[in-house]
Amino acid sequence: MRKLSHKLHNFFSVRVLACGISLCLMTGLLASCSSGTFLKKKIDVPEMARLLVDSIQDIKAAENFYNKIPEEQRDGLTYSEYYEYIGVISEMMPGGSSVTSFDIVEGQERETLLSSMLSSNSEEYDSMIRSCIPIRVDTTGQRESGTPMYFYLQTKESGEVYLDREWIRSCIDLYAFSVHYFEAYTNKNLTDVISLLPFTETPEPLPDSRDVLKAKAKEMIRFYTYNVKSQTEFEMISIDASNLLYLQPEVLDTQFKTSTRNVQFRSDDNSVISVVDPIQNELKSVDLYLYYNGLRTVRIGEHAAPSQLSNLFGTPITISCGPIMETKANGDEMRNILIRYDGFVITVYGTYTNEEEWDGRYMRFRIWDSTRARIGTEMDVNESSWDILMRYPFADETGFVLSVESDGEDYVLTVDLNREKANAEGSFPVRQIVLEWKKV
Repeated sequence: MRKLSHKLHNFFSVRVLACGISLCLMTGLLASCSSGTFLKKKIDVPEMARLLVDSIQDIKAAENFYNKIPEEQRDGLTYSEYYEYIGVISEMMPGGSSVTSFDIVEGQERETLLSSMLSSNSEEYDSMIRSCIPIRVDTTGQRESGTPMYFYLQTKESGEVYLDREWIRSCIDLYAFSVHYFEAYTNKNLTDVISLLPFTETPEPLPDSRDVLKAKAKEMIRFYTYNVKSQTEFEMISIDASNLLYLQPEVLDTQFKTSTRNVQFRSDDNSVISVVDPIQNELKSVDLYLYYNGLRTVRIGEHAAPSQLSNLFGTPITISCGPIMETKANGDEMRNILIRYDGFVITVYGTYTNEEEWDGRYMRFRIWDSTRARIGTEMDVNESSWDILMRYPFADETGFVLSVESDGEDYVLTVDLNREKANAEGSFPVRQIVLEWKKV
């Protein structure tokens, strides 16, 4: 064989050396990859926001976008959790709409958003909330609430953006609980609703009585069945790690007028979820009457005269009148006239000449110690708070104050409870009952 020329020999020597160096570099790189030390380039806030928005827009491709997030910026978040979270925040999208753009929220808008979230019951998330970056998403459709759609990115002390797994898990749990909660009413499942009542927030302690809880559950189901007309069209207004807020866009009020209503789900430091879903009971028409010895007598707001009271209740213990409250155009001087009987007082708003000559309207019935007088057929001072709740299951939502508007007039019933000494079963005794006509 002929020997290679000197130049050709040198050329191959250089190529072999170059290949050897390349092979060494590749071997080292592969070893680095296999040992887990090879890291993706970290992404910034706009890129993280874009990946989540793209996932919302095309959830079928979510895994591809998830894989573009460096592992150290996922905080241990699995793809399954990421997919579920994208599904949750996608619930804020109007039906049939698509994303048109997104913005990183800064300045006063950011401060306002984060401050409102800090008013939650959970201190655990406060520092995380302060470092959050809100992302506003614009869509082709209009939301019922008219509010923008937001989701939130978290940042470390270094300023690096990441997806906090605890934050996302809490959002997922809040949403899952809300789905179960609303399904219980859709299915009219009395047992489920009773089990969910302890999660509802009320100004009063929840009664222990199974009968009271059952009455409350039945009233809740009745409300969701007949008043909430948009049962499958609730709008998720907002969601973060400690609060989930829904809008019920079509709800009938007591006057059969359509209005909107909010339901809120909260998560505290211990991940205990509670529900703010207040329902008010309207004062029943039968409870606008003063009953005496089991018989219906006079109605609050009606015309009052001395002869009528004498025939119904006998001679009063005392009759007195207060100072002039107003002078009518015709010169009538209007006062509060107090007619006292044993254990109850009737107040008339009208004109007063003397004990036998006065005229006006029944303004207030107050019962504090009577075995004969009661409001309506069932409410007297010998009852307890639980007795009231059996008749008005959501009286505790309004501090045992009930009202109704009838023929343009407002009437209010206040049940004053003795909270200093509870009954053996945990209820509170009724101290007094006051029914009033609220004159304009």
